[in-house]
Amino acid sequence: MMQKRDSGLSMAVGFVMILMIIAMIIGMWAVIGVPEQIRDAEDYHAIGVTNAFLDYKIAVNNQRVYEWVGPNISMLIPAASAYADGALFMKEDVGTLRVYIGGTENSTYDISRLYATFGTTNTLVGYEGGGVFRNDYGYAAWVTPPSITMETAGDDLYVTLIVPEMQGSFAVGSSEGIPVDTGLLSVSTQVLPPTNQTVSITFTADDTWDANVWNTFFYEKAIQYQNAGVNIMSDKSSIYTTSLTIYPSAVGYIYLNVINPEYIVDVRRY
Repeated sequence: MMQKRDSGLSMAVGFVMILMIIAMIIGMWAVIGVPEQIRDAEDYHAIGVTNAFLDYKIAVNNQRVYEWVGPNISMLIPAASAYADGALFMKEDVGTLRVYIGGTENSTYDISRLYATFGTTNTLVGYEGGGVFRNDYGYAAWVTPPSITMETAGDDLYVTLIVPEMQGSFAVGSSEGIPVDTGLLSVSTQVLPPTNQTVSITFTADDTWDANVWNTFFYEKAIQYQNAGVNIMSDKSSIYTTSLTIYPSAVGYIYLNVINPEYIVDVRRY
């Protein structure tokens, strides 16, 4: 009789141990495997959202180049991830771009931002100032930056700056993709008279991360055109302000053109 009781007890203990091992495996998967799977899914989703904004940039650029005033383009932004809902925002006046000639303010442009936020890390991907950015954990980088081009002709320097302005204000949450309509209102070009004074392009942001990412853009442009023989310098004067200063040659002039397309942006109405 004692041997039968021991045998039954051993079976019960063995069964409990098997259950404990299964529970440990499930717990380890919940602690290690599930978060890793979520991160992988969100990384893959971030690539999809980034590609959507790159397509958006190409579409609005085409509107400007061909001056398609009137017909809207409609783009689907996949804001939500597989594990969390997402949201799409349109904000006006997130920063200000100013052009100075010889230290005197010449023109001012408001910078707007269309962006999506999603995932457990609140990743931001968006379109601002003609460029596409991605922000993770409060640190942003350009996927493709805004546009400043410079060409030399003898002692003269020709500078072209493209500054899109976007009108609209909304915040839309969704578990699916969000359709966005964008219409071109006008394209204006400001041609400044040739100057033999310095030309400064200054950006003042509402957010420190935004100033930092524009400062990176200005710094890279300064390095690029210094290597091309242009006398140019970038500077970050405060946590919210960064600038790019272009110097004329001793006997040459700077010719500055600012192309300013204006858009109206809204979520599609049913």
